[in-house]
Amino acid sequence: MSTLPPDQQARYLEVLDAAKRLYGGDIDAAMHWMSRPIKVFGGKAPACMVTSSVETETAVEYARRLEHGFVA
Repeated sequence: MSTLPPDQQARYLEVLDAAKRLYGGDIDAAMHWMSRPIKVFGGKAPACMVTSSVETETAVEYARRLEHGFVA
């Protein structure tokens, strides 16, 4: 993460925080989820969804939906 520009680092942490909430604070599970390609994101991993605020919000919202049992 330290190789990312500062704005992308902040967005990465936002997605990671959503992933940690999704997995009840389990950092290992959150990091695993962050690194896996996801079909909904066109095959991109959530960790790669930090190049724009729109992508980041998409990843965070998806994690929130999963956390609450909504996937569609």
